[in-house]
Amino acid sequence: MMPAMGWSVFAVMSVIAVLHAYWAFGGLWPAATEADLVKTVIGITRSQTMPPALHSLAVAVLVLAAAGFALARGVFGFDSVIFVRIPLGVVAVIMLARGIYAYLPGLFSRASEPFATLNAMFFSPAILVLGLAFTILALAPTAR
Repeated sequence: MMPAMGWSVFAVMSVIAVLHAYWAFGGLWPAATEADLVKTVIGITRSQTMPPALHSLAVAVLVLAAAGFALARGVFGFDSVIFVRIPLGVVAVIMLARGIYAYLPGLFSRASEPFATLNAMFFSPAILVLGLAFTILALAPTAR
């Protein structure tokens, strides 16, 4: 189970990292304009522009690092508390908090459409599943 989970989390997180890098270099998918991209993937109404490229690249690097921890623990079986389990636990807490945050009353009430709907139906559930996977990877017993 652990190798399949490690590969799955690595694959999904890698795609997310590539998307952030793509946006950093001016990519617009899944929208036609930058303003539509902001409304679709960020959900803010006070800006019509994406964050600076450096911010998107930083997110891509952090997401890819999290993917690497999942791969290290799930596939290669690295079991260091300091270098693998704690980082996995930190990522799990961040993902679970972000996933739960979306469902707290009023917190995303000002989010633009289509982000608000996509967040409730797809983004947050996916983030919660990833958070659960990171939790399992962080807490799973050592394979013998």
